[in-house]
Amino acid sequence: MAMAAPATLDDDADYALDELEDLDERLARLRATKPAAWVRCFGRPAVLFTSYELVHAAFKDEATFPSAEFYGNTVTEVMGRNMQAMEGGEHRVNRALASPGFRQRLMPPLMKPLLEPVAHELIDRFESRGRAHLVAEVTRAYAAKIILAMLGLPQHAEDDVTRWALGLLDIQMNYAHALSCSQEFENFVRPHLHERRENPGDDLLSKLATETVDGQHLTDTEIFAFLKLLFPAGADTTYLGLGSTIYALLKNPDQLARVVADPEGLCAAAAEEGVRWSPPVPMLPRRNRADVVWNGVAIPAGTPLIFGIGAANRDPEVFPDGDRFDIDRRPQVTLTFGFGVHYCLGVHLARAELEIALQVLLTRLPRLRFDGDGSDVRIGGSFIQLLRGPNKLPVRFD
Repeated sequence: MAMAAPATLDDDADYALDELEDLDERLARLRATKPAAWVRCFGRPAVLFTSYELVHAAFKDEATFPSAEFYGNTVTEVMGRNMQAMEGGEHRVNRALASPGFRQRLMPPLMKPLLEPVAHELIDRFESRGRAHLVAEVTRAYAAKIILAMLGLPQHAEDDVTRWALGLLDIQMNYAHALSCSQEFENFVRPHLHERRENPGDDLLSKLATETVDGQHLTDTEIFAFLKLLFPAGADTTYLGLGSTIYALLKNPDQLARVVADPEGLCAAAAEEGVRWSPPVPMLPRRNRADVVWNGVAIPAGTPLIFGIGAANRDPEVFPDGDRFDIDRRPQVTLTFGFGVHYCLGVHLARAELEIALQVLLTRLPRLRFDGDGSDVRIGGSFIQLLRGPNKLPVRFD
């Protein structure tokens, strides 16, 4: 008999589409009772893994839950055949070709000449007002400007890049808009890419255009696909993660005061705890290729799967009192950036971006606080629930 989803789900909510204000509580209940639970995802029955043990194991089991099975059948027309849609040797070679600009040893020298000026420029725009809306004026623009600078692309494209990055991720709900954003983005990059092939510089786009591995180099099509992954993954997740970390600090003024008093010593820990406590991608979609019984759960082929990163990051078996934001936690084993062969290529850049943005913000604005009591600020979905961050961050600092 062919496998089938159960007639009754463990939670009938749609974890991709429904605005679940009690998301963390729902995930905690499932983790405690059904760590591999049947829910809905984009209207279909889906399996949601919520314990650290199962999410970690699922990330490692690329054979059963290959990234390519979901992304290769979902995003390729809009985002191209990027590394998420690859496996085996093809993935290894493309990752090796794209990775030189993201190596950990390159991050420290990148910090001051690139990241700090961007953060200062954004704060310069509003500092004299004594108040700001940090989502609109800092967190959303910050990552887009950094990626433009890394690639050596015009900084005036900041607003377009933010729009394209958000649009590229809206494939499930607004495919035509996502495809339009993809085409506009490619038209913007193409002349710069062709120029770098002829006259390479020190920027990331030049590295992508000229790097070779085993005699192979990235084609224009492969570079466009990588960039269409880099911009949404880098820009959107960094702005959401930065926003959630600032929100957590503002909600915990005693911890904020400690970070303000020692920004160089504590901003990295605050950022790491912020994206553990509220990861920008709390739920990652996947799909299994064949019928499988995995950890006692019968999963039919083609079932939507959700790796519950946010739930795993708060699993009390690994993170005691995991619902509490605590800059002294110093976690070393979070799943915020994934695990296994598809571990986030830009993890070192993301951590550097978060740390430097917090350092600059809290050094320049040490009296940062909510403009009001903050009761209307919440962490919610960014057009789908699979991406989450604060809806706004109105602050004062006079």
